[in-house]
Amino acid sequence: MARKVFRTVDVDIDAGTHEEKVYAAALHPWRSHLRSLMLPLVRRETPVLAAMQKRIRSPVLDNYFLWTANLGTHTFFLVFLPILIWFGNAALGRDTVCLAAMGVFWSGFLKDFFCLPRPLSPPVHRLTMSKGAAFEYGFPSTHSTNSISVALYFIAIACEAFPADSAMRLPCILGAAFYASSVVFGRIYCGMHSITDVVGGTLLAYALYWVQWAARDWIQAMINSDAYWVFLTVPLFLILVGIHPDPIERCPCFEDSVCFLGVLIGVFPGSWVCTHTEICVLGLRSNVEAAFGPYTLLIVLMKIALGVALLFVWRLVCKKVCYFILPPIYRAFNLPHRKFEIGAR
Repeated sequence: MARKVFRTVDVDIDAGTHEEKVYAAALHPWRSHLRSLMLPLVRRETPVLAAMQKRIRSPVLDNYFLWTANLGTHTFFLVFLPILIWFGNAALGRDTVCLAAMGVFWSGFLKDFFCLPRPLSPPVHRLTMSKGAAFEYGFPSTHSTNSISVALYFIAIACEAFPADSAMRLPCILGAAFYASSVVFGRIYCGMHSITDVVGGTLLAYALYWVQWAARDWIQAMINSDAYWVFLTVPLFLILVGIHPDPIERCPCFEDSVCFLGVLIGVFPGSWVCTHTEICVLGLRSNVEAAFGPYTLLIVLMKIALGVALLFVWRLVCKKVCYFILPPIYRAFNLPHRKFEIGAR
């Protein structure tokens, strides 16, 4: 079977900023209509954001919001989320992984669906450490989705774990709220997102938090069960990969979604296996029951350093192995691939 060849649009300009006729021709009519309804909202905010930046920008705030933006990135979650599981909070770590993964997937889904641009630069100044920010669409904000959903979940956990008169309850709530507000406002301050993008991300975040909170007991029961229902999550997440819409430009949202869904494909069966493996259960219990002291602190630091190092090594090795194994498979079976990539390169 001959492989279909796609022509890509020019990638030298920001995603979502081509002439409207390009999107009208490439998108389904109702999808194009929804985009045309939302585009004026984003465009109208550009001069407002530029004026705001001109009024409040300073070197201190530039550095603060530039660095706090990393708290919503994949690298931060790659390092932070496993630590929760390593030190006895397996359920909380798994739930947070689900929130982050679903936040990346559904925000990326909507980004590629609407193909809406980020605030125009100029007049807005973009402050970012990412070289590929211009290739990604703006609505909704993935940083806002992940930071707010995780903050809401941690606030709910704090309210459940600590009574109203506990000295720990208020600091936990304020800490989570400060984290979310720093990341969300930082996206506007850095010129990476419009207010519409952030509002969309916030609404999506609340929906994901509500679903995760409502389903947490059911998920835990599935993990603890001796039945094999948990393995049905593998085809479910593969189906989600298949329904992801195609963008017009080369937006990296699909790749991010595939990566995070791959994490979930490992997390759910892995959690089930760990729960039913004595050595894994003992490892989690030892972290919780260990008495604190200088020796324990040294073990904790060594565990974090070694664990994070192994994570990055595993990531690099897996990518190399996949680049070696997958191309012959794709060539042999003529498997589908994204239109911006040459299959089995």
